Amino acid sequence: MDDEKKTARWTIVGILISGAIVVLALKYFSNLEGILKSAGVFGPLLSIGFYGLFSVTPIPTDSLTIINGMVFGTLGGTIIATVGNTAAALVEYFLGLKVRDATGTKGKTFTIPIIKKKFPVNSTAFLIFGRFLPGYGGKIVSVIGGMYKISIWKYTWTALVANFIGALMFAYGGHLLRSLIY
Repeated sequence: MDDEKKTARWTIVGILISGAIVVLALKYFSNLEGILKSAGVFGPLLSIGFYGLFSVTPIPTDSLTIINGMVFGTLGGTIIATVGNTAAALVEYFLGLKVRDATGTKGKTFTIPIIKKKFPVNSTAFLIFGRFLPGYGGKIVSVIGGMYKISIWKYTWTALVANFIGALMFAYGGHLLRSLIY
């Protein structure tokens, strides 16, 4: 099986799992909201911890951001998701450093499968826009960033920019979903 088919299958699996998480959150929303809000400051911290947990799984965090938008509103959900996804990106970056040590990574470009164009791995365009690829863009960029030992400063600020934009969109979507359903 070629890499594009594997990527497509894992993307579908990730989307299905994310969808199931959102459906369960909707079904048990009042319980979930009660737990997260009654925990005070620990509610957002718990949510941020889930981003770190998801970082080492094939599960995208978009569903978690939608839930945060539903529970904490657009602003709160965006802040929580930006912090959580950036922390998760750093975990993935350091995993990439370990992969680099194990594999002896070579080369300075990476082909993005969907558009078949090579991008310099340390380019701002790759580090920001690669995160917007459906499914695993963020995870791929993070691990590759570590494998190619991108400057931690450049890696972090580009991850922060991309994560903020994505978090704003999904948290706002979660806020809208709440206003439509509840």
